[in-house]
Amino acid sequence: MSLLRLRVAIAAACAVVAVFALMPRTAPAQTSAAPSMHGHEQPGAGHQPGTKPDDPRELVPMPAMMQEHMLANMRDHLATLNAVIGEMGEGKFDAASKLLEERLGMSSLPLHQAAEMAPFFPQPMQDAGTSMHHAASRLAIALQDASVAQTFDSMRDVNAALHEVTSACVACHTGYRLR
Repeated sequence: MSLLRLRVAIAAACAVVAVFALMPRTAPAQTSAAPSMHGHEQPGAGHQPGTKPDDPRELVPMPAMMQEHMLANMRDHLATLNAVIGEMGEGKFDAASKLLEERLGMSSLPLHQAAEMAPFFPQPMQDAGTSMHHAASRLAIALQDASVAQTFDSMRDVNAALHEVTSACVACHTGYRLR
């Protein structure tokens, strides 16, 4: 693997880890009252069983079945990004581009039933989602370009486009929650 590909793969892996860290968790919260190593309170610390810790994100109410569908979509988005990063690391830019556009780009909206889900979202959340899907399509194009000419500039464009995708994910997950 060339040094350039390795750098792209490392940067992409860091982006996925950051997105995963923001994904809603469905596992039981830890009950330790000790602060984490970053000085933040552990989930569930100081709270009575059955209550939720304070969460500054806006709650987006929707029927339970739609919540599960949305969470499944988010997990699929993360799995897609992970697969794309794997393909990038192996230099399979065309395969990464095709997968990304089919599962995360603008072409994927019917697959995720975006039109049916969007009315439940506040407008800024809809905008963040649309931004992410547009950014994914731009990343797919950058990956196609990189498959033609694997230059420093094309790899920089891939990283910049990946950053746009994950930035939209971070913005949404920082501002909104389903539970």
